[in-house]
Amino acid sequence: MKKIKIISFIVVVLLLGSLIIYASTHHYEDSHLRLEGKRVRVPENSFLVDNCSNTNAVYCEKIIEVNGEKEKLTFEFKDIKDNGYPKTFVAKINGKEFYKKSNLNIEEDMYIDFQSFLNFKVMGDYILFTVSDGEVGLSTILYAIDKDGNVILKEKDFPDDMKIKDSAEFITYSDNTVTLYTTKLTNDYTYDGKDICEADAKEIIEAYYTYTLKNGKFTRNKAKEITVKEHISNKDITCSEES
Repeated sequence: MKKIKIISFIVVVLLLGSLIIYASTHHYEDSHLRLEGKRVRVPENSFLVDNCSNTNAVYCEKIIEVNGEKEKLTFEFKDIKDNGYPKTFVAKINGKEFYKKSNLNIEEDMYIDFQSFLNFKVMGDYILFTVSDGEVGLSTILYAIDKDGNVILKEKDFPDDMKIKDSAEFITYSDNTVTLYTTKLTNDYTYDGKDICEADAKEIIEAYYTYTLKNGKFTRNKAKEITVKEHISNKDITCSEES
């Protein structure tokens, strides 16, 4: 009987130990996660980062190798309100902040405040990536940072009111060059609030820009222009004779 009690005691200790280890290492989903003493509430995919590790609903880490050294990037929601929703989003590299979005109102604005960090690429001493500030379209920014969190490049607005065309495949990398696809269109069929067929056929409405890294600096050049006529042809848009 004594032997049975000892075995039972050992089993209980092992079970308790396993539960403690699980509780201390498990990354809870947002329905169970507590931060700053408050239960966190965030919609699924409120933020997105390519190939994150050590992640939960409000935090993730990403390791990128630059010139043989591993750099640690972190992305997290902070400043949890009483209703459980975060007020701030911060991104850092090696503990140094390079991106911050304040006064979030996810509970009401939802996808307008979602954050996406994609298209990571190491080029020379810099890390390039894109940030989409909300899932509303034409809200994407090209960033380049160094390992100390200094923002070397931040490009969102282009000549003639063009924006990065984030509804298409808008970015390509090649050696020391990055190419961006930009547009003045709100969608493939609408320009300046009107049907694309009503626009001047010769007007330039889209363009490709290149950023070339040389001697530690990025130089921007326009690589290609697309007119209304070319766009209509490329997209197989049928216009009536009256347009």
